[in-house]
Amino acid sequence: MSEWRRASLMAGLAITALLVFVVAGRPVAGAPASPRIDGRIEDGEYNGHYQAQKIGMALHWTIEGEYITLAMRTPAQGWLAVGWDPTGPIMEGEDILIGYIRGKELFLQDYFANTSVTHANDVSLGGRDDVLEASGSEDATGTTIEFRRRLDTGDRFDRPLGPGAHTVQLAFAPTDDFVTYHGDKRTVVKIDFQAGGAVETGLFARPRAMEAGRNPFASWLLTVVTGVTLIAGLTTAYLLWPRRERNHA
Repeated sequence: MSEWRRASLMAGLAITALLVFVVAGRPVAGAPASPRIDGRIEDGEYNGHYQAQKIGMALHWTIEGEYITLAMRTPAQGWLAVGWDPTGPIMEGEDILIGYIRGKELFLQDYFANTSVTHANDVSLGGRDDVLEASGSEDATGTTIEFRRRLDTGDRFDRPLGPGAHTVQLAFAPTDDFVTYHGDKRTVVKIDFQAGGAVETGLFARPRAMEAGRNPFASWLLTVVTGVTLIAGLTTAYLLWPRRERNHA
Protein backbone atom coordinates (compact mmCIF):
# COMPACT_ATOMS: atom_id res chain seq x y z
CA MET A 1 0.00 0.00 0.00
CA SER A 2 1.34 3.39 -0.99
CA GLU A 3 2.09 6.01 1.61
CA TRP A 4 -0.61 8.25 0.15
CA ARG A 5 -3.29 5.53 0.41
CA ARG A 6 -2.16 4.63 3.93
CA ALA A 7 -2.40 8.30 5.01
CA SER A 8 -5.85 8.62 3.42
CA LEU A 9 -7.07 5.49 5.21
CA MET A 10 -5.77 6.68 8.57
CA ALA A 11 -7.39 10.09 8.08
CA GLY A 12 -10.70 8.42 7.19
CA LEU A 13 -10.62 6.22 10.30
CA ALA A 14 -9.83 9.22 12.50
CA ILE A 15 -12.79 11.21 11.10
CA THR A 16 -15.11 8.22 11.54
CA ALA A 17 -14.02 7.76 15.17
CA LEU A 18 -14.57 11.47 15.83
CA LEU A 19 -18.09 11.36 14.37
CA VAL A 20 -18.98 8.30 16.46
CA PHE A 21 -17.70 10.02 19.59
CA VAL A 22 -19.72 13.19 18.90
CA VAL A 23 -22.94 11.34 18.10
CA ALA A 24 -22.59 9.01 21.11
CA GLY A 25 -22.04 11.96 23.42
CA ARG A 26 -25.21 13.70 22.31
CA PRO A 27 -28.45 13.15 24.27
CA VAL A 28 -31.20 11.43 22.30
CA ALA A 29 -33.74 13.94 21.03
CA GLY A 30 -36.75 14.13 23.32
CA ALA A 31 -35.12 12.14 26.14
CA PRO A 32 -34.86 14.09 29.42
CA ALA A 33 -31.39 14.53 30.83
CA SER A 34 -30.55 13.01 34.20
CA PRO A 35 -31.50 15.30 37.10
CA ARG A 36 -28.62 17.39 38.37
CA ILE A 37 -28.29 17.09 42.12
CA ASP A 38 -27.47 20.73 42.76
CA GLY A 39 -30.17 21.86 45.23
CA ARG A 40 -32.34 23.39 42.49
CA ILE A 41 -35.39 22.00 40.69
CA GLU A 42 -35.64 23.12 37.07
CA ASP A 43 -38.77 22.92 34.90
CA GLY A 44 -38.91 19.50 33.24
CA GLU A 45 -35.89 18.22 35.14
CA TYR A 46 -37.81 15.30 36.69
CA ASN A 47 -40.14 12.77 35.10
CA GLY A 48 -42.60 12.62 37.99
CA HIS A 49 -44.05 15.35 40.17
CA TYR A 50 -46.61 15.66 42.95
CA GLN A 51 -47.77 18.86 44.65
CA ALA A 52 -49.45 18.32 48.04
CA GLN A 53 -52.12 21.00 48.08
CA LYS A 54 -52.92 20.59 51.77
CA ILE A 55 -49.43 21.45 53.02
CA GLY A 56 -47.81 23.07 49.99
CA MET A 57 -44.98 20.53 49.73
CA ALA A 58 -43.75 19.18 46.38
CA LEU A 59 -42.08 15.86 45.56
CA HIS A 60 -40.27 15.15 42.26
CA TRP A 61 -38.70 11.90 41.07
CA THR A 62 -36.88 10.24 38.16
CA ILE A 63 -36.01 6.54 37.85
CA GLU A 64 -32.95 5.53 35.83
CA GLY A 65 -32.10 1.85 35.81
CA GLU A 66 -31.68 0.70 39.40
CA TYR A 67 -31.53 4.26 40.80
CA ILE A 68 -34.11 6.85 41.80
CA THR A 69 -33.49 10.57 42.25
CA LEU A 70 -35.91 12.39 44.54
CA ALA A 71 -36.35 16.10 45.18
CA MET A 72 -38.38 17.72 47.98
CA ARG A 73 -39.48 21.34 48.15
CA THR A 74 -41.32 23.11 50.97
CA PRO A 75 -42.46 26.73 51.39
CA ALA A 76 -40.64 27.04 54.74
CA GLN A 77 -37.21 26.92 56.35
CA GLY A 78 -36.59 23.88 58.55
CA TRP A 79 -36.58 20.11 58.19
CA LEU A 80 -38.47 18.26 55.46
CA ALA A 81 -39.00 14.55 55.01
CA VAL A 82 -40.35 11.85 52.74
CA GLY A 83 -41.12 8.32 53.88
CA TRP A 84 -42.80 5.32 52.33
CA ASP A 85 -44.44 1.97 52.99
CA PRO A 86 -45.08 1.70 56.74
CA THR A 87 -45.91 -1.81 57.92
CA GLY A 88 -47.78 -0.78 61.07
CA PRO A 89 -49.95 2.09 62.29
CA ILE A 90 -49.11 5.71 61.39
CA MET A 91 -45.43 5.44 60.34
CA GLU A 92 -44.15 2.28 62.02
CA GLY A 93 -41.75 0.38 59.75
CA GLU A 94 -41.45 3.27 57.31
CA ASP A 95 -38.34 4.11 55.30
CA ILE A 96 -37.65 7.84 55.91
CA LEU A 97 -35.27 10.43 54.49
CA ILE A 98 -35.22 13.65 56.53
CA GLY A 99 -33.00 16.68 56.16
CA TYR A 100 -32.51 20.40 56.65
CA ILE A 101 -30.17 23.21 55.65
CA ARG A 102 -28.16 25.09 58.26
CA GLY A 103 -26.11 27.93 56.84
CA LYS A 104 -24.69 26.48 53.63
CA GLU A 105 -24.54 22.89 54.89
CA LEU A 106 -26.99 20.10 54.17
CA PHE A 107 -27.86 17.60 56.93
CA LEU A 108 -29.64 14.56 55.47
CA GLN A 109 -30.20 11.27 57.28
CA ASP A 110 -31.50 7.83 56.32
CA TYR A 111 -34.02 6.90 59.04
CA PHE A 112 -36.30 4.00 59.96
CA ALA A 113 -39.54 4.36 61.94
CA ASN A 114 -38.98 1.89 64.77
CA THR A 115 -42.39 2.67 66.34
CA SER A 116 -45.59 4.36 65.17
CA VAL A 117 -44.40 7.76 66.43
CA THR A 118 -40.58 7.60 66.61
CA HIS A 119 -37.72 6.99 64.20
CA ALA A 120 -34.01 6.19 64.44
CA ASN A 121 -31.00 6.53 62.17
CA ASP A 122 -30.43 3.35 60.12
CA VAL A 123 -26.78 3.24 61.15
CA SER A 124 -27.68 3.32 64.85
CA LEU A 125 -29.92 0.29 64.27
CA GLY A 126 -27.20 -1.70 62.52
CA GLY A 127 -28.10 -0.70 58.97
CA ARG A 128 -26.52 1.70 56.46
CA ASP A 129 -26.93 5.25 55.25
CA ASP A 130 -27.89 4.52 51.64
CA VAL A 131 -27.96 8.07 50.26
CA LEU A 132 -25.49 8.05 47.35
CA GLU A 133 -25.52 11.75 46.49
CA ALA A 134 -27.36 14.77 47.87
CA SER A 135 -27.59 18.54 47.69
CA GLY A 136 -29.86 21.27 49.01
CA SER A 137 -30.59 24.97 49.15
CA GLU A 138 -32.65 27.34 51.25
CA ASP A 139 -33.85 30.92 50.78
CA ALA A 140 -36.73 33.17 51.79
CA THR A 141 -39.16 31.20 49.61
CA GLY A 142 -38.44 27.77 51.07
CA THR A 143 -36.16 24.72 51.20
CA THR A 144 -35.11 22.23 48.52
CA ILE A 145 -33.33 18.89 49.00
CA GLU A 146 -32.35 16.45 46.24
CA PHE A 147 -30.84 13.00 46.69
CA ARG A 148 -30.18 9.73 44.86
CA ARG A 149 -30.35 6.14 46.09
CA ARG A 150 -30.98 2.66 44.75
CA LEU A 151 -34.55 1.50 44.21
CA ASP A 152 -33.67 -1.52 46.33
CA THR A 153 -30.73 -0.90 48.66
CA GLY A 154 -30.75 -4.36 50.23
CA ASP A 155 -30.73 -2.74 53.68
CA ARG A 156 -33.31 -4.32 56.00
CA PHE A 157 -34.20 -0.85 57.27
CA ASP A 158 -35.10 0.39 53.78
CA ARG A 159 -38.21 -0.25 51.70
CA PRO A 160 -37.66 -1.08 47.99
CA LEU A 161 -39.47 1.14 45.48
CA GLY A 162 -40.75 -1.49 43.09
CA PRO A 163 -43.71 -1.36 40.67
CA GLY A 164 -47.15 -0.45 42.03
CA ALA A 165 -48.56 2.18 44.36
CA HIS A 166 -46.63 3.09 47.52
CA THR A 167 -47.96 4.79 50.64
CA VAL A 168 -45.87 7.96 50.84
CA GLN A 169 -45.82 10.42 53.73
CA LEU A 170 -44.62 14.01 53.31
CA ALA A 171 -43.94 16.33 56.24
CA PHE A 172 -41.96 19.37 57.34
CA ALA A 173 -41.44 21.67 60.31
CA PRO A 174 -39.88 25.15 60.71
CA THR A 175 -36.84 24.02 62.73
CA ASP A 176 -33.36 22.76 61.85
CA ASP A 177 -33.33 19.38 63.59
CA PHE A 178 -34.54 15.80 63.21
CA VAL A 179 -36.99 15.65 66.11
CA THR A 180 -39.40 18.63 66.20
CA TYR A 181 -43.04 17.58 65.69
CA HIS A 182 -44.47 18.55 62.31
CA GLY A 183 -47.95 19.46 63.58
CA ASP A 184 -50.44 19.71 60.72
CA LYS A 185 -47.68 19.91 58.09
CA ARG A 186 -48.05 16.27 57.07
CA THR A 187 -49.98 14.41 54.41
CA VAL A 188 -50.23 10.91 52.94
CA VAL A 189 -50.33 10.15 49.22
CA LYS A 190 -50.36 7.02 47.06
CA ILE A 191 -47.64 7.23 44.40
CA ASP A 192 -46.67 4.82 41.64
CA PHE A 193 -43.08 5.89 41.01
CA GLN A 194 -42.65 3.51 38.07
CA ALA A 195 -45.84 4.19 36.10
CA GLY A 196 -46.58 7.70 37.38
CA GLY A 197 -49.71 8.96 39.06
CA ALA A 198 -50.44 10.08 42.60
CA VAL A 199 -53.53 10.43 44.80
CA GLU A 200 -53.63 12.22 48.16
CA THR A 201 -55.38 9.97 50.67
CA GLY A 202 -55.45 12.01 53.89
CA LEU A 203 -53.67 11.39 57.17
CA PHE A 204 -55.06 7.95 58.00
CA ALA A 205 -54.21 5.84 54.96
CA ARG A 206 -53.63 2.19 55.78
CA PRO A 207 -50.07 0.88 55.20
CA ARG A 208 -49.61 -1.52 52.29
CA ALA A 209 -49.08 -4.55 54.51
CA MET A 210 -52.39 -3.95 56.30
CA GLU A 211 -54.67 -3.13 53.36
CA ALA A 212 -55.57 -6.61 52.20
CA GLY A 213 -58.32 -8.36 54.12
CA ARG A 214 -59.07 -5.44 56.44
CA ASN A 215 -62.28 -3.44 56.71
CA PRO A 216 -61.25 0.25 56.68
CA PHE A 217 -64.43 1.35 58.45
CA ALA A 218 -63.98 -1.20 61.22
CA SER A 219 -60.39 -0.08 61.77
CA TRP A 220 -61.46 3.55 61.88
CA LEU A 221 -64.30 2.75 64.31
CA LEU A 222 -61.92 0.83 66.58
CA THR A 223 -59.58 3.82 66.68
CA VAL A 224 -62.43 6.18 67.57
CA VAL A 225 -63.81 3.88 70.27
CA THR A 226 -60.34 3.45 71.78
CA GLY A 227 -59.82 7.21 71.88
CA VAL A 228 -63.23 7.91 73.43
CA THR A 229 -62.68 5.20 76.05
CA LEU A 230 -59.29 6.61 76.99
CA ILE A 231 -60.66 10.16 77.32
CA ALA A 232 -63.62 8.95 79.39
CA GLY A 233 -61.35 6.99 81.71
CA LEU A 234 -59.02 9.92 82.28
CA THR A 235 -61.96 12.27 82.89
CA THR A 236 -63.52 9.88 85.43
CA ALA A 237 -60.22 9.48 87.27
CA TYR A 238 -59.80 13.25 87.42
CA LEU A 239 -63.33 13.81 88.80
CA LEU A 240 -63.08 11.04 91.42
CA TRP A 241 -59.64 11.96 92.74
CA PRO A 242 -60.74 14.83 95.06
CA ARG A 243 -63.59 12.68 96.44
CA ARG A 244 -61.16 9.93 97.40
CA GLU A 245 -58.98 12.45 99.22
CA ARG A 246 -61.99 13.70 101.28
CA ASN A 247 -62.96 10.13 102.21
CA HIS A 248 -59.47 9.48 103.61
CA ALA A 249 -59.36 12.80 105.57
